[in-house]
Amino acid sequence: MRNKILYPVYLLGLVGLVSFFSGPISAESNSFSLSAFVLKYVRLGSTENGAPKLELSPRDRKEGSDLFLDFEEKEAADLSDKAGGYRILTSSYLPDAAKVHSGKRSAGFVGKRSGIKVSGKTKGILTSPDIKEEFYISFFLLPGNLDKEAVLLSKDLYTRGKKFGWDLRIKDEIPILEFRNFFQKADKTHLSLKLAGNSRLSRSDWNHFIIHFKPAQREIVLYINGKETDRASVSSKEPIIRIGFHPEDSTPFKIGESFYGWLDDFLVSKGSPDPEVLSTQYDGQKYDPSSFTADAKFGTAVSPVYKTKFSNSIPEAVLLKANVPKSSVLELYFRSSPKIFSKTEEYPAWKSIDLRKIEEEFKEDDPYRETEEESSPKGKSSSYRIPLDKVWGNKLSYFKYYQVKVKFKTDSGSKSSPELEALTFSYRETLPPVRPAGLKIVNFDDYDPEAQGPRVCLSWTQNPERNVQQKGGYVIHYGVGPNRMVGILKGTSKELAKGKMPVLTTKGKTKHPMSEYLDPILGDDPTCPKRNDMSGPKLCQCIDNRLISLNAEKPEENEDEDESPKSKKKRPKPRKDPYDKKLLFFQKGLTYYFKVAAYNAVYDPENGPDQLSPLSDPVEVYFLSE
Repeated sequence: MRNKILYPVYLLGLVGLVSFFSGPISAESNSFSLSAFVLKYVRLGSTENGAPKLELSPRDRKEGSDLFLDFEEKEAADLSDKAGGYRILTSSYLPDAAKVHSGKRSAGFVGKRSGIKVSGKTKGILTSPDIKEEFYISFFLLPGNLDKEAVLLSKDLYTRGKKFGWDLRIKDEIPILEFRNFFQKADKTHLSLKLAGNSRLSRSDWNHFIIHFKPAQREIVLYINGKETDRASVSSKEPIIRIGFHPEDSTPFKIGESFYGWLDDFLVSKGSPDPEVLSTQYDGQKYDPSSFTADAKFGTAVSPVYKTKFSNSIPEAVLLKANVPKSSVLELYFRSSPKIFSKTEEYPAWKSIDLRKIEEEFKEDDPYRETEEESSPKGKSSSYRIPLDKVWGNKLSYFKYYQVKVKFKTDSGSKSSPELEALTFSYRETLPPVRPAGLKIVNFDDYDPEAQGPRVCLSWTQNPERNVQQKGGYVIHYGVGPNRMVGILKGTSKELAKGKMPVLTTKGKTKHPMSEYLDPILGDDPTCPKRNDMSGPKLCQCIDNRLISLNAEKPEENEDEDESPKSKKKRPKPRKDPYDKKLLFFQKGLTYYFKVAAYNAVYDPENGPDQLSPLSDPVEVYFLSE
């Protein structure tokens, strides 16, 4: 079934190769299944219309964290702390896949009907009554229709006429962070702090909040969208003995109980925050000033090893649909071989398809666009058809097995990832020749003096493929029944003299894929009857026991002496008769059946055995018994 994402691929001809091997060539393509790729630092996501896409996996924010909520659960009731340090008491929100900062889902809050409660009866730093370690809270916020005042985060206890704890409110779209009686003095009195944003929150983009707790400095710092917006501290002259929630406060930490909007990637972690790193989704390039070295992290996607139906396929083009944001990188590699290889082998070597040099002429219309009036939205994917003969020059090679690898690299700000939506590889398959037709017996002798035995001449119609006519040939099968072939004649010799001769060696002969020591059978045997006696232009080959002996197995070399070190004397072995081979010779009183197959110029017994046609219909001849 054709991939619904892509239009049909209209293939271009490879002029040089096609003109040389102008036999039947079939245009084929493979739309790679993105779900079949082996992924490393890459994830399988989906586009806005639900089609699959590959993109870099976001940074693992839960690594080393004290609490982490990514809201990836399908149901709000299943929400859990990915860091494993806190217990979720209740959870009510709308999992939203449409408005997401990272991952597949965010948490959508709708006022007092929703909210999350995190257990306060833990040893976690978030709800501690005695904070001694530096830590921070980081989360991403997209406001909805805010009331005049909305409470986003809170944990407080009202006792003895005082309120203890802290909360984050949004009043008139300005964030306000207030710590009430959060700092205890030696005389058991308490101090409070208040911080506020310096501008209204963006309603169109995600806002990144960081609340940094610095107990050693008695200080709280508020960051919004990577910038410090406020800082408040208690004077060093104050005798502070404890920082944290009230010791008797076992109330839960509440998230989004009076808030309209979306929340994503809620993180609590010890240490000092890096706003630039926390605000980005991906790991970018890093520089180590101590060693003067730099490195970059790549994501990789490697396909399975695929194979074509027939051998000796010719690479043609790659159809790519991708979105590559500015300064991000998408690298594409391809490798192929006539022989099978595993997906983890080092060889064959990968060959790059340099997407940096893609010309504008390779760009195609967006396959998603259904009408002329629709235009591609900014930042969406573009489609390219890359002819490999242009990007690789004439360095194309035949293959049967192939594999593709894609590498992803984030942009310079580590904020966006390349996205691969579709990848199709088109190629041309070399088809085997068609079955030879018109095979018949045109002459036979029960005993030919020159052949010193029975002789038969076969004729057949020349195959239509040019790569059979120019660089190919034919194979003659013979046997004792129409479906019982016992011998194969692969070649002949135009220089064959009369009488018996030893089997020809490779010396002085041009090797041919069909035979190591014989000339190919081309159907141009000069000893055949005249063409006008064969009812039109036909190919012809005569067969006798001399030709059968030439096609028998080559005599084994170095067998006339025993070279065993245990033997004191070298005993000569009887020389084997070069004609006594494992082929059936013509005999009187037997009926023989013949079939013919054609092979083309790229036939090879090891790498292209399928470039051989089916066998023709059989013909038979009987030699008199006396």
